[in-house]
Parts: sequence; structure tokens; C-alpha cells
Amino acid sequence: MTEPRILVIGDSYMSAEVFQRAFQQRGLAVDAITMTIADPTWDTASIHEFEGDPAEVVRLAQGYEIVAFHAAPFTAAVIEGLPELRLAGCARGGPVNVDLAAAREHGVRVTTTPGKNAEAVADLTIGFLISLVRNVPASLRDVDDRVSDGRPLAESTFEGARWFGREISGLRLGLVGYGNVARLVAARARALGATILAYDPYVDASVVTDATIVAGLDELVSQSDVLSIHARATADNRHMIGAEQIARLPRGSFLINTARESLVDERAMLEALDSGQLAGVALDVNEPDGPWRELVAQPNLILTPHLAGATFETLARGADMLASEIQAFLADEPLRWER
Repeated sequence: MTEPRILVIGDSYMSAEVFQRAFQQRGLAVDAITMTIADPTWDTASIHEFEGDPAEVVRLAQGYEIVAFHAAPFTAAVIEGLPELRLAGCARGGPVNVDLAAAREHGVRVTTTPGKNAEAVADLTIGFLISLVRNVPASLRDVDDRVSDGRPLAESTFEGARWFGREISGLRLGLVGYGNVARLVAARARALGATILAYDPYVDASVVTDATIVAGLDELVSQSDVLSIHARATADNRHMIGAEQIARLPRGSFLINTARESLVDERAMLEALDSGQLAGVALDVNEPDGPWRELVAQPNLILTPHLAGATFETLARGADMLASEIQAFLADEPLRWER
């Protein structure tokens, strides 16, 4: 029996070479290409966060039974245009660039890589936590201003008195969501002495032993010195952290968002920074139409360009997860992460 043909499609974020290395280590022979950045010529209304032209995907993947990819657009038209396709492996936790309904309709199985970036996101979250409570963002801006103005730096042993902050030990860290990332954040923060609270309506509190699971979001925010968001965005939870929730936080608390931009009302957040309700904020994700000028002007705010999962280890882990799923598929075994 002829082995199914496997194609890997790389992109500007996750290269074809990353896929190839992982697949070769597992003894899988693959063909590899890299999608070029192009405006789509076909309808892409059913997907988002993709890179490339659906028409190009159909041309390149013709005749392949298994395709592994990261950002390539798999619309209904793409799936219809690949009649031999049996398995689509998307190296993301949420396959937002795949029309899952169309895949099911055409008998194409879809598998993903949930949690591939959890370690990386947890690391950055803890970095944000330490930086915020120790006033690092504002102090760095002061250093930049001094150097730019030609003023002396560290001329007094007591300059640090301007930047008194908090220690992690004893802080109450509230986690919105208690999935892969949040559990790793909890473990890291607990090692630093923080008390861990979490709210997640999809988690059975009776089986959680490493955090206190509270009954509602209002209860969580009212008890959190630092609120860190780790929920998946849905149509129902846009701005789940808004003016009302921020007002319930203890005055002078901190907010971290390394999840999705739609989960926080950024204008309400800015008002809380201006009033002192929030002492600091770290955002790795931001709304496309957000208040950018006001954000970058805030001295006690960290703003990064969605880099939480951007580590070499994350890419390698995702490629290996897909390779293992393809091995299971070829052996007619259950897939661990099938959607």
C-alpha cells in the first residue's frame, strides 16, 4: 500500500524548515513549501488570522492526503478543491484559519496543537508581573529621559526611593481562566510566594488542588491584587474585563493580558490608570482600533507586539505535536487533539 503524501506549508511565522526537522526526527517523509504573503483572491469570510491566498493553497496542495500548516487559509473552497485531503494539521491551539464546518462536511479530519505555547506565555506573564509590581516600566522611562537630556544617572544611593514597589510574596494573583497557560503561571507565581485564585466556569473546582477556584468573576476581581487574563475569546465574552470589573479590583492593583485583545475594554482600562485605580498594566495583545496614542504615553504600562508565544521552543513543540498526530493517523490510532 502506498504511503499517503504529506505536505507541510510554512509561513513568515513558522517556517517549512521547522516542520521538516520535527517530521524527519519522527521518520516522516514530507514535501515542504513556504506560502508567500499575498492578498486573497477567494472569499475568506469564514476564517481569520491567516497568511496567503486560498487559491494558492489549492494549487500547491493538490493530490496530498495530509497537509500540515500554521497560518495557511483553509476555507470551504480550499477544502472542496482538495478532494484527496484526509487530514489537515493546524499548528495552533485554535484553528481560526480553518473552516471546521466545511472540513466535517467533506470528511476531512482536523487536528491542532493546544498548549504548544503555554510555557512561553507563562514565562512572559511572570516577567510582566515582576516588572509591574516593581515599577520597572516607569523607572525605565525615567532612565531614558535622563540619558536623552544629558542628566546624571544613579548619582545618589537613595534614588530608588522614587520607585517603591511590591514583592510577589503575599500578593493575590487572580487568573481569569484556568487552562494550560494559567496553570503554568500559577506554578511559577506560587514558587515566588503568591496566593493563587482563579475563575473558570469550565473547570471542576473539586479536582483543583493548586489554586482556589472562586464561584464568579466579580468575586475574583474583588480579591485580586494582580489580575491576569488567560481565557479564550468568544463572541460572548468581548470586554469581559470592563469598567465594572476594573472598579471592583482593589485600588492600586495591576492588570495583565497575554490572551486576546477583545477580552479587555482598553478605554476603561486607561481611565483606571489615569485615576490610580490601576497601578500598572501589561498588554501583549491590543485591539486594532484601540487607543494607541494614549497607551504608549502611559508611564506605568508595558506594551508588546503579541510576542508571548514567540519562542523557538514553541515552534518546535507545535511541529512535533503535529508529527505525532500524523503518526497516529497513519497507524489508525486515535488523535489526541482532533477538533
